[in-house]
Amino acid sequence: MARKAPAKPTIETLRGLPSRLSLVWLLPLIAVLFALYILWQAYVDRGPLVEISFENAGGVEAGETRIRRRDVNVGRVEAVRLSEDLDSVIVDARLDPQVAPYIDADTRFWIVNAQINTTEISGLSTLLSGSYIEVDWDDTPGERRNEFIGLDEAPLTTRNSPGMRVTLNADEAGYIYVGSPVFLRQMEVGRVERRRLADDGSQVLFDIFIAAPYHKHVYPNTRFYGVSGVEANVGSNGVSVRVESIAALFTGGIAFESFEDTSAFEPIMRDGVNYRLHDSRAVAADSVFETETDNRFRYIAEFSGSVKGLRVGAPIEFNGLRVGSVVDVAVELPDNTNDETRIFAVLQFQPKRLGIADVSAETFTATLEKFIDDGMRVQLASANLLTGSLLIKLVNKNDGSIAQIDKTTKPYPALPTTQSNVAAVTADAETLVSNLAKLPLDSLVAAATDLLRNTSNIVASSSMQSLPDQLSASLASIGTAADRVEKASSDLPAMMKALTSASKNADEVLEGLSPDSEIYHELSAAARELRTAAKSIAAFAELLEENPNALITGR
Repeated sequence: MARKAPAKPTIETLRGLPSRLSLVWLLPLIAVLFALYILWQAYVDRGPLVEISFENAGGVEAGETRIRRRDVNVGRVEAVRLSEDLDSVIVDARLDPQVAPYIDADTRFWIVNAQINTTEISGLSTLLSGSYIEVDWDDTPGERRNEFIGLDEAPLTTRNSPGMRVTLNADEAGYIYVGSPVFLRQMEVGRVERRRLADDGSQVLFDIFIAAPYHKHVYPNTRFYGVSGVEANVGSNGVSVRVESIAALFTGGIAFESFEDTSAFEPIMRDGVNYRLHDSRAVAADSVFETETDNRFRYIAEFSGSVKGLRVGAPIEFNGLRVGSVVDVAVELPDNTNDETRIFAVLQFQPKRLGIADVSAETFTATLEKFIDDGMRVQLASANLLTGSLLIKLVNKNDGSIAQIDKTTKPYPALPTTQSNVAAVTADAETLVSNLAKLPLDSLVAAATDLLRNTSNIVASSSMQSLPDQLSASLASIGTAADRVEKASSDLPAMMKALTSASKNADEVLEGLSPDSEIYHELSAAARELRTAAKSIAAFAELLEENPNALITGR
């Protein structure tokens, strides 16, 4: 049996994976990879997403509302939703990568809508283009922040506006609001940016912005004070009215001024400085003379009787000039009912008003003692009869009495006083009122009424109505007479010449006659009369030449 030969093994070479893939498949793969790269690059390069919380949306729409700075788009709103507590609106906004380094804790967002109020008219362009969100930041990059609380109102100034910000403190807010103007010499140079209470609630704080270059006029000794459209003051100096600005009439305002020489000071020109906000310009001017050591120059003056009308802040006057203020009016009850009640005022002097600044308390007391030795006394006087206010006067009483400062009284030394003039002034006022009351006002009014009635009757009478025609006729007659006088005056020189010639002829005839004859005496008398007539006519002509109205007026 024949054996079959074994089959010869065959070896096949398997084709590799690259050889089974076509180059056609590489192109889609490269395209996908490129698209992924583009998506990844876009994701990496996209700007930050921030969440802004607002009280209400105010016209903000997802995908439509822009984020702007200086009217340039720097982002877009991606989503608008309610917060978890449903009390506010959360706006998700995507910003450009370029502005990402400046989105820090100092960044502010607010919604811009059309706004019309007493201080400004703004955002009218949003009536056509729609609302948008404005963003503001400083020029210094900071740590990234993604959550913000939007402002309810647009800030009056941006952070990079040239100028300075000052904080003022006052006891009450008064009539000053956010947006109220700030004035320098009645020119608007800034705005009130914020009004708030202090942390302890004891004061009201105002954050104001003063624009450049006016911030160069703020010095350490500058005073700030509140103003309104019309400021009137009635006091011991009478009535004063000051008009600052019509704009301040509606929103109030703040003004600042340096009442002292500023040559020795440098401008502040930095943010964060605190100043006191005074009630008025007069109070601000008076504060120049106030220092922290003024309590060293306090004295008391005791008065008898009523001090109604003497209030804290009342002036102390010396020779008509204010030299201090009343800082307190107090009553000290007696221990026994039979004793008199003590009424005294605490007087605070301001040495700078007397031209003796930088003086010690001992030196000032010695100066007062010298004045008291010369007769100076403290007197309670009337400041204004209409308001009933009182003031303190330093008067000289040269009655020979001896007085001195009582340094044993507490809490301050006591100055000698003299009798008040309030009673005398009141008595004079009462006498004046009494005399006015005694006047027969009824009869005076009746007489005045009769006079007006009679005057009206005279004016309405036919005689008064014909008076203009009579005056016209009189003026025409006077004109005719003046023409005649002018014509006659033109003949006066010839008449004078004729009289003079006749007088000379008479004299020549007299030379040939006997002085004892009757004709001589008659011709002599005629010659004298001719000379007298010539002199009279000459005098009359001279009078008419100097005063042509002499014939009418008689002078």
